[in-house]
Amino acid sequence: MSVQTLPGTAGAVWAGSVTAKSQRQQTRDQLDATHLRWKLDNKRDVYLQLLKCASMWQSASWELHNVLSLSIDGDERAETRRRKVGRWQEFAAMETAAKVFTTDTAVQEAADQLQRTLLALDRVTEDRYHGREPSEPDSREEAFRTRSQACSAATATLASEIETALSLATMPPSAMPGS
Repeated sequence: MSVQTLPGTAGAVWAGSVTAKSQRQQTRDQLDATHLRWKLDNKRDVYLQLLKCASMWQSASWELHNVLSLSIDGDERAETRRRKVGRWQEFAAMETAAKVFTTDTAVQEAADQLQRTLLALDRVTEDRYHGREPSEPDSREEAFRTRSQACSAATATLASEIETALSLATMPPSAMPGS
């Protein structure tokens, strides 16, 4: 080997190592981006399921309210209540999943508030189901409608917090508020 080819060989080796290092970094960046996208997709799924379960629980409460308002007795009344209890269990499971798998405190606080309003609505239907209600039909209607409206407002707040959390999660770190 001549002395003149040595610098050329060293340069080629150096260029190859720089290229390999660059490719490794690019692969790491792609894996990081894929992992972040996977986390965001899972977070979005958990949040959408949480909203869906809240809506289903509220709908089941309306079903029970209607069955009780129509004075339907027996199996249909009991089955409607069983469905409502099942919807409550689904919501509780999804709320727990949201708390475990996410760190968005504003979303967690909004979910807690929604749970409190849904439980207040649930108490109205449960009191009525078990005969522990005021005797005036207007007051029980008013109580149910007031709590149902509070549930709708709490659901809207949760949806807004979720939207904010998901949009912040897709921002590059340099665009984040406070950075």
